[in-house]
Amino acid sequence: MVSVFCFLFSSCCFSTVIEYHLETQSRLGYHLVSPSDLSSHRHELESNNIIRFSNIWSLGAGLRAFVESAYASNSSRYPDPVRTRDSQDFILRDLYLQYKSGPITLRLGNQQIVWGEAFGFYYADLVNPKDFRDFGIGPLEKNRLHTPLVNFKWNFKEHILQLLYIPKPYFNKTPSIGSDFSFPFTQFSQGSSVTFDDERILPIGLNNAEYGGRFSPSFTGIDLSLLYLNYFDRAPVYLSSTGPGGMAIKGRHLRMETFGVTLSLPVRSWVIRSELLFNHGKHFNSFVGQLDSFRADEIIAVLGLDYIVGDRWRMGIQISENYRTKSVPGALAPSSTQSITGHGSVTLIQDTTLDGLIAYAPHDGGSLVELSYMIPLSKRIELLLATDLFNGSRSSQFGLYRPASRGYVQIKTFLGNEVKL
Repeated sequence: MVSVFCFLFSSCCFSTVIEYHLETQSRLGYHLVSPSDLSSHRHELESNNIIRFSNIWSLGAGLRAFVESAYASNSSRYPDPVRTRDSQDFILRDLYLQYKSGPITLRLGNQQIVWGEAFGFYYADLVNPKDFRDFGIGPLEKNRLHTPLVNFKWNFKEHILQLLYIPKPYFNKTPSIGSDFSFPFTQFSQGSSVTFDDERILPIGLNNAEYGGRFSPSFTGIDLSLLYLNYFDRAPVYLSSTGPGGMAIKGRHLRMETFGVTLSLPVRSWVIRSELLFNHGKHFNSFVGQLDSFRADEIIAVLGLDYIVGDRWRMGIQISENYRTKSVPGALAPSSTQSITGHGSVTLIQDTTLDGLIAYAPHDGGSLVELSYMIPLSKRIELLLATDLFNGSRSSQFGLYRPASRGYVQIKTFLGNEVKL
């Protein structure tokens, strides 16, 4: 492979550099709400690599694969759809060719696009679909699914213009029926059986193409971005029909537009972060006898404040509101929802690290608590003790998943280096 690219880029054969990074994870977890049975027994391998042929050309390649044996081992809790669909996966991550010269950067292929300033949840992070089979808990970059696209950047006088073209839409990976975080379809089926079909991709075609961009003007001390994306909603709306065989549910993804502004402003040890989004033509779920959808506009406002002290600890608070411009009878979500989120991270003795995130939803009283304690066993091995706690009423957005509350232990290993050819 390297020899082929050396032939194509012969002017830089002797400066080829390979950077490789290999990571393994093994996790064992149990539910904390009765029955306190096995929630996860996962082994994961991830590889991320970059081949630099010169200062101009580079190639990125990465993958992740995992095996989750808890679903087969705990068959009394997890039904067949979970065991067959989510017990293993192979996920292609980076696979792109990059050209970078002067103010121009062009990247073609599978990649990750990160927009926004918020923490804990995805707001302006629109481009890549996400893996929500585990509720999206954990590092955001791990749950972001890489997408094949054209990514063009032009840095002129420190102003940055980014243009995106996505020929083939990809969508969120949603939890299977019967998993810890699945949508509660059975509450709409009146006791009948439920079949589920959620589209994950759309075919390549001009009618399915997505496009957008971001402009980041240069202001001293201010990180400001204006963004736009015309795309198919990464999250599905659900449509149902009832027949002799029970209820059939289909997840569909419909086109919408998002206009947005993001801001980050450092003031000494403080960082003010903000996002304002306008979602035009988004579809929302309703239920009046059957699951259906309706179209409305949505405004999302996020304001956060971080306090950072060196590299040893940081803390922050963030408030957000989602406001839907139309109120419809039978809508599954209220027209206005709020979230208050706090997070903190502190490095203790011997480089152990304590991390925490608390999210509270004032509109329904639900809450989520994520706590983790990382112990470095060596330069390349880490031990993680963690828990995820869901609280609130059964009708709240977090309390719905209270039975999925869990604690787990995880071992992570790292291997990486740089090789010059």
